[in-house]
Amino acid sequence: MIKFFRKIRYDLLEKNKTGKYLKYAIGEIILVVIGILIALSINNWNENKKLRRVETEILKEVKANLENDLEGIRENLNHFKLKNKSENIIINWIEGSESFNDSLSIHFNSIQFGVEFNYNVTPYETLKQMGMRTIKNDSLRNQIATLYDINYEGYNRLIEYQNSYQSKIHDLEVKYFNEIGLLDLTIMKPININGLRTDNDLMFRYKSFRNYNETFLEFFVPEIEIEIIKTIEMIDQELLMRN
Repeated sequence: MIKFFRKIRYDLLEKNKTGKYLKYAIGEIILVVIGILIALSINNWNENKKLRRVETEILKEVKANLENDLEGIRENLNHFKLKNKSENIIINWIEGSESFNDSLSIHFNSIQFGVEFNYNVTPYETLKQMGMRTIKNDSLRNQIATLYDINYEGYNRLIEYQNSYQSKIHDLEVKYFNEIGLLDLTIMKPININGLRTDNDLMFRYKSFRNYNETFLEFFVPEIEIEIIKTIEMIDQELLMRN
């Protein structure tokens, strides 16, 4: 093809047809430019297609992990429900006059253990390494970043504080119990019921801890659950647009 165009230029020059040669030369330049632009467009299209494919895979990975996180946060919710029930039973018993019964051991034992929220941050870290702009949808990108950097981080800090507060309750309980059950949940029995019932410091801790756990039950956990569901739905909508 190049030889063909070169022959035409030579013929025009040999025949002294300078005007036609210039027009031809300009036309040839235009064709070359158009060819370059077409090649660039194809390269850009292929690159955008590749980036789009990477973005889709990242979103699918994030969604899969969020679905696992949703299960974890719902387990937390069930934990706080059971814990809140036990806390109220214990407080009512301490403030009452009924004798101790074995079922109370289970409730005392159930409030001894904290909760954890373990989420897989790997896909999000991969996304940050690639650049958050990999996700073109601004709203979705901001939602994912807010969920991981603000909602998750804030929730885990609250859990850390809660577990720290619980350890302070253990320091007071050692005066009234010999052990905490792990396999046998019925062995945690008070050795000094009168002291337990009149210890205002311990009652203050029990009630404050109960109130703090209620905020998890009524606010913190449902808020995280809503944000996870919202993020999953936004990812689904984005992926649906690509099918």
